[in-house]
Amino acid sequence: MKTRTLYNYFTLIKKMILYNLRIIFANKFIWFLAGSIIFYLGLSVIYVFSNNVSRMEDLYGVFTFSGILLVFYPSVFGIQNDQDARTIEILFGIPNYRYKVWLVRIILIFVIAYLIMLLFTFLSSVMIIKFQVFRMTTQVMIPVLFLGMMAFMLSTVVRNGNGTAVIMIIFGILFMMMQNADFLEKSQWNIFLNPFSPAYDVNETTWAIITVKNRIILITGTLIFLLVALFNLQKREKFM
Repeated sequence: MKTRTLYNYFTLIKKMILYNLRIIFANKFIWFLAGSIIFYLGLSVIYVFSNNVSRMEDLYGVFTFSGILLVFYPSVFGIQNDQDARTIEILFGIPNYRYKVWLVRIILIFVIAYLIMLLFTFLSSVMIIKFQVFRMTTQVMIPVLFLGMMAFMLSTVVRNGNGTAVIMIIFGILFMMMQNADFLEKSQWNIFLNPFSPAYDVNETTWAIITVKNRIILITGTLIFLLVALFNLQKREKFM
């Protein structure tokens, strides 16, 4: 009896994962995936034929932008796609909706992004310059997680993919402009802080502390965005 129950539970999880994978890879996601691959390959080719191939800080920027492209569409347009397909009415009928459906989907989105980024970093480690693949991928995914979860949270507030996309683009431009400011460029509050590009006027210990604090801030923000998004998804009347 236990074996049968476990088998049914495994089958249910498998079907849920496959169903959500089909949703994630549907519609325009393929274009963002293609854009991420083209962007990565284009700059990688430049670095391969460049005389200066030891600049890990530049590779970090390439990986980060590629990762953002991967999570942008499913994070921003996921809610709207459910509304357009009229599946959101069915989903709201499932008990513990936020835990059984969207939590699984958002986890899958970032797992897929992590695996693709792992492939990108591995290829760069082979073709361009040797570095710790898992360390680089993990460092890259932290700001990607933060921005992706922010987009997911905003999509539950705006409830429109295009509107959320515009807001995220504005935020992205502001973040990029602010990071060039002297007070923020090497600050723990910089979302795009590059841990592989230490400040010249800061010793290694201080830089390590700044980097750790920055990652803690981003991870905390990611969790807060997730909780707010899941809370917003309980307000059934706003999505129907």
